[in-house]
Amino acid sequence: MAKAYKYLIIIIFAFLIQFFSQPVYACVEGLKWGMDLQNVESHLRVSLIPIKEKTNQNLFEVKNIQISGLPVETLRVRIENEDGLQQLAYEIDNENMTEVLAGLRYRFGSPVGTSIDVEGGFPQHQWIWHTGEDVIVAVKSEQSPFLLS
Repeated sequence: MAKAYKYLIIIIFAFLIQFFSQPVYACVEGLKWGMDLQNVESHLRVSLIPIKEKTNQNLFEVKNIQISGLPVETLRVRIENEDGLQQLAYEIDNENMTEVLAGLRYRFGSPVGTSIDVEGGFPQHQWIWHTGEDVIVAVKSEQSPFLLS
């Protein structure tokens, strides 16, 4: 139970940092926090599809694209009408995980936190970087693609 609270606190902390941060580079080269939907789509050269049209969460996604030369299974973003790009998360095939982690270590140094959680017999590895402007969380699970947020 204590592990669940720890993960909840980490997620809340990551959301708060993104919510109160000023526009800076997002974790995809060339994207900046605060960009509007049209600029995000133009930069990525894709059309983002609303995830839930009936809710007011401004969540969009696109599947099977390339970001920085790597195939991305799913990219999800939250773009507020007034504040622009606020969050992004993408799923990458586990075979590209080593390259992504190496790039993060090269760019930001060692992660500030790592953990391994075995729940229900399936291990989940988590790495956390604090870049000064952002919190980047990488999660690897045997049951799902590599997640970067």
